Formats: sequence, C-alpha cells, structure tokens
Amino acid sequence: MEDQDIMRAAEPVVAYPVTSYADAMAMIHTMHLTREDKERVGRRLVQETTEKNLSKAFDRLEQMSTLVAGWAGEGTLPVSRIAINNLKKVLLISSDEDWEYWMISPEGNGAIGLQSKMRRSSISVGSDEFSYYTKVDEKRMGESHVAFDADRFLSIMREIVK
Repeated sequence: MEDQDIMRAAEPVVAYPVTSYADAMAMIHTMHLTREDKERVGRRLVQETTEKNLSKAFDRLEQMSTLVAGWAGEGTLPVSRIAINNLKKVLLISSDEDWEYWMISPEGNGAIGLQSKMRRSSISVGSDEFSYYTKVDEKRMGESHVAFDADRFLSIMREIVK
C-alpha cells in the first residue's frame, strides 16, 4: 500500500445524512475509493432504487433495525443487527425477482422471518444460522440450524419458490 493510501485510511470517518440517491452519489464521490469501486457502488444504488422488490427489502430491514426491546410486548427482543447484516449480504447478491414472492418480518426472538407468498414456506434468519421449511404437495421439507452462508441461503430461497 502506498503512503498516500495509508494516510487516507487514517482519516476519520464522517457520518453523512443520506436521504436520496443524489445524496448517496455525492457521498460516494467524497470517499477515497477507486473509480471502479465508486462505479460499482453507484450501479448497485441505481439497481436498488429502480428495482421495487430489492428496494422494499432494504427499506424493511432499515425499519426493523429501529425496533427496541418490547416492540411487540413484554419479552420481545430487538432484531439482531447481525441478522440484519446477514440478510443484507443476501440482498447484495440477489436480484429483484428473488424477492418478488417473499414478505420480511421481525420475530420476537431477535431473528428475521421470511414468508413465501406462493407456498406454505418460511425461513428464519438469525445471527449465526438459519432454518427453513416448505410444504409442497403435502410433503414437508426443511432444515434447522443451518450455518449462515449468503450463497447457500439464496440458493435455498430460490429453490423454495420454484
């Protein structure tokens, strides 16, 4: 790494109030990123703002990140920040079509639940693992306590809605 890059890495991080696509692009261009990284992030932002299902999923996760203990009554936990980040990893590698048939909701134990609009199927995403089930032609399939991996999660999610 060049001395100049080391100096940039030592600069304090500034919190930017991002409320629109234009704000996001302005923020990106003030960051010390390569041109290729700026373009990649910009393309992703365009995709998120033009693809309805991805945009809704990101918005829903942001809403859930504000929930506090007791949000649905005594004993309910806030949604785990790690669970939110796990699902964001999946969103970043998925397409708009992947989210067309899924509803996202918080669970009282701090996990995030996905319910299929097409089948009797659900996925529960936690900090370190996920569980899922689906019922197709009266046959129930699923697994519990699967170590979280964004690629595997997306693969299972896609398989369920086929």
